Amino acid sequence: MSMSAILELKGVSKRFGGVQALRDVTFSVEEGHIHGLVGENGAGKSTLIKILDGVYTRDEGEVLFQGNPWNPASPAQAHRAGITVVHQELPLCPNMTVAENVFLGHPIYKRGGRIDYKEMEARTEQLLARIGVTSLSPRRLVGELSVAERQLTSIAQALSHECRFLILDEPTAALTPSEVERLFEVLRTLRDQGTTILFVSHILSEVMELTDRVTVLRNGRHVATRPTAELTTEEIVRLMVGEIEGDDRTVSPGPSSEVVLEVEGLGQAATGLKGISFKLHRQEILGIAGIQGAGRTELAQCLFGVHPATEGEIRLHGRPVRITSPKQAIELGIGYLTEDRRNLGLFWEMDVEDNLIPVIVDRLTKRGGFLDRREAEARGQRAIRDLNIRTTGLDQGIRYLSGGNQQKVLLARWINAQPAVLILDEPTRGVDVGSKAEIRRLIRSLVAEGLSVILISSDLDELLALADRVIVMARKRISGTLSASEASRERVMQLATV
Repeated sequence: MSMSAILELKGVSKRFGGVQALRDVTFSVEEGHIHGLVGENGAGKSTLIKILDGVYTRDEGEVLFQGNPWNPASPAQAHRAGITVVHQELPLCPNMTVAENVFLGHPIYKRGGRIDYKEMEARTEQLLARIGVTSLSPRRLVGELSVAERQLTSIAQALSHECRFLILDEPTAALTPSEVERLFEVLRTLRDQGTTILFVSHILSEVMELTDRVTVLRNGRHVATRPTAELTTEEIVRLMVGEIEGDDRTVSPGPSSEVVLEVEGLGQAATGLKGISFKLHRQEILGIAGIQGAGRTELAQCLFGVHPATEGEIRLHGRPVRITSPKQAIELGIGYLTEDRRNLGLFWEMDVEDNLIPVIVDRLTKRGGFLDRREAEARGQRAIRDLNIRTTGLDQGIRYLSGGNQQKVLLARWINAQPAVLILDEPTRGVDVGSKAEIRRLIRSLVAEGLSVILISSDLDELLALADRVIVMARKRISGTLSASEASRERVMQLATV
């Protein structure tokens, strides 16, 4: 790998009104390296990416790309020069084929001006083969692809522009562990072929595994750029947040003997759940572990009435109940924080206040059918204060909040509803280190106050740190139950892969 810098930033600053997004940022990226970029939400990562991609212009400082001044006027200009960003929300056209998406905006033409689809398909195959992908047909519709396959399509699209500098923004957020490893193989192949990669991620274990060097931003400033081999995860966290984030487990009385929820022989024909039995006690965090497709989310949705059980029994506070809809689940005192906050949790076009109140609208409705806006605002302000939600106000659009603050809004929504049981499906996925710590502290605090929690998480370290017991699922069934003292990464994975 060459040790010459392909990208250099010198004193780069950017301000939005009264907010200093970047301040005097200086570092370089070596050609032919995979370079990690980390920092809490609000650290300046997205602003920096948009400056490199031509979405924003810098206010101060200098950027050099391949030794030349770099100030692109648009992403199209950046593409032409060899810089491409693959965003977390992949901007592909679902009704077009893989090949059509790869050459979107610069199709190949025959003589006479017609698009040469055969040539585009052939070149797409070549581009995919370059990164070791032979199983993805250029003729498939993108709408039929998995998230991982869409990501590979986006990378092939970048290569079609003769990309020399590839920026990946949170590329693994929606991937399974096996898909992550496949992506890493692709990225290492590209690196070995001479492509420089800027890998932006909040998953520090992946940054440690994949990257050659790491740059840390904090509050818009450059904190450090070091070889990855010289760092530990704990050191990166300290650089990101200014201190080592300890276990911070709150002292709690632990689960009581009172059984709040009991499930016996639960099954759901459409999703394949079968023979699910467990008990959830008051003030307990019951973890649910398993690999992708094990049935964890399907179980959560069955308990919440999205896909009602077709066999077995559910007892709530000792009383048999049949949950046939989310509305009924809420009335019974069960809440569910979905794993897909963007599409299933948040009302994207609404503001913070309107996202806080959907499950308690009935309680806030006055005689005559009018919403008690004063009470809604009071609850909203209390949520902002208690959960440390960083927002300009209740009238700010939810889409403009960071992922961690969006997740806090969803948690506040369910706290307002005061459920007896709260199901949390991947509550810290896609949020920064600081927000993760705050959300974990909040979960412990709520449980100490009497809430019972079912926690689904693909982050085994998180699950083992929080849960009083861990249920492990495999093939839509429970393969084992572990106490906190019995649970370990190795034991959980043994049960998850039976």
